[in-house]
Amino acid sequence: MMFGTAKWRGMVAGTACAVVAGTLFFTAVDLFTFLFPSSPRTGMSGTWNPMKLWWMSALCLVASLLCGLNAWKIFQPASRQRAAADNWSPLAVLLWWVPALLVLLVHYPLPYFSHHIDKCFLVVGLILLWSAWLLVHPSSLSRGLESRSFCWLRVALINGLVFLLLAEGAMRLADPFLARSGLFSSRNDTPGGGIPFQVTDRSGMRTNSRGFRDRERTVTPVSSALRIVALGDSFAWGSGVTYDEAFLTLVERGLDDVWSGTEVINLGMVGYQPEEYLSLLKEHGLAYQPNVVLVNFFIGNDFMPAQGAQVIVAGHRHRVHVNGNWFHDHFSWDHWYLPHDLAYAWLLGQARIRRVMGQSDLGMFASGPEQAGGGDSASFSGWSPQYVRMIQGMGDQFLKRETQAFSVRWSETRHVLEQLAALLQERGLPWVLVMLPAEEQIDPELQRLYVNMRGGVPDDYDFSKPQRLLSDWARGKGVMVIDLAPSFRANVSRRRLYVDNDIHWNKNGNALAAETMLDELRPALARVGRIASH
Repeated sequence: MMFGTAKWRGMVAGTACAVVAGTLFFTAVDLFTFLFPSSPRTGMSGTWNPMKLWWMSALCLVASLLCGLNAWKIFQPASRQRAAADNWSPLAVLLWWVPALLVLLVHYPLPYFSHHIDKCFLVVGLILLWSAWLLVHPSSLSRGLESRSFCWLRVALINGLVFLLLAEGAMRLADPFLARSGLFSSRNDTPGGGIPFQVTDRSGMRTNSRGFRDRERTVTPVSSALRIVALGDSFAWGSGVTYDEAFLTLVERGLDDVWSGTEVINLGMVGYQPEEYLSLLKEHGLAYQPNVVLVNFFIGNDFMPAQGAQVIVAGHRHRVHVNGNWFHDHFSWDHWYLPHDLAYAWLLGQARIRRVMGQSDLGMFASGPEQAGGGDSASFSGWSPQYVRMIQGMGDQFLKRETQAFSVRWSETRHVLEQLAALLQERGLPWVLVMLPAEEQIDPELQRLYVNMRGGVPDDYDFSKPQRLLSDWARGKGVMVIDLAPSFRANVSRRRLYVDNDIHWNKNGNALAAETMLDELRPALARVGRIASH
């Protein structure tokens, strides 16, 4: 057969090397141009580490050069590389190169995520070593490929790939049956993707039956008392503090002191962003028949495009990571059905074992103790370089000059907010946009470190720019705004308001946020029709 001849074996191997060389060269050029100071492509996600990208681009360039040289050598009939490649099975070549290429495409270094670039380093490093070996000593490489240990490795890889593909196919075919049988599905309606009855902190607080970090609520109102639905991310969830210390819990208690029975229904979910606030409001929030909606907008990262999506596998909701990279968003491991089914089956089995042992009827493990709030300023030793680099991830939103990346993000964010406003206006529901400040916006010393590490000058930055954009938009729509930044700036020198080296508030920050919100909400809510009946 054609591919069984030595000539065609060499051609397949050479072509594979050339394709990989081209892919690595494109990656290196893309990274180099991105890293140029004049590049308009700013606005990274995750922990922004330019040095890592420099090394990645250099490694890709060297690996591309070596792969290209090997391809050129293999296409030379008299070369040692060609003699080695003539003995390789085309299927074996594809078996190794296709997965390697797919991993590179799935974990492409841009947009920047540390867990992606680390995997790229590993794969590109292995390609570099293999290419150098083939270029310098192809005969020893051929002997290695013919060894018994490599044959076993190849058999293991083939069996692993076959198992994964067959298992994934089986899970997808069985998915409708599993969903109907309830084997993997929760018995509770959890449209937000939360896990019911999960222990959330060392106080023993558990999520409610719908997976939210809140007390149990009835969907249908049981009285004429005011109902407020609160949307948000990990700040609304209450990361870093107990449920009793979270600002939305404190707001509910403060309003209940004035109007008995007032409810603040907390639908905050960790990692959510405006697009998901809107989705959650449509799917779930409106069912509570609220009188008012609070949208808690964290300035630190709510301007970024949504990096998560929900998939339903066997009737159970899962949140998966997306970043706009088509290969990543379709082929990454968390988009497969298999790991979700296996993970949930494991949890289900553990739940039953623990129930039999009398330890728990929930099968959920308590999370570790929440991070200390560092409420005493004297105990705070300063911000780590890693933390400062992390908060710089979306720093172009504070630049006075407009960047293309932020313009796009602001346009997308504004579009989602306008959809939310239209939805609520259609139902005659008032809503409040609560702007939650990032620490770099309210602490002058952190701002100095931020600017210095970013390599700019203070005049390049306007740390109030996001609030001004949101306030101007809200004013045009007639939406009430509560900006927490002024009160946080006024109190930052008195006590720590944020968890040390963490973006979230400690109990002091949550208390200050609740106090500020109550000062503005009480007179505004007094004008809401339902309050008048009290």
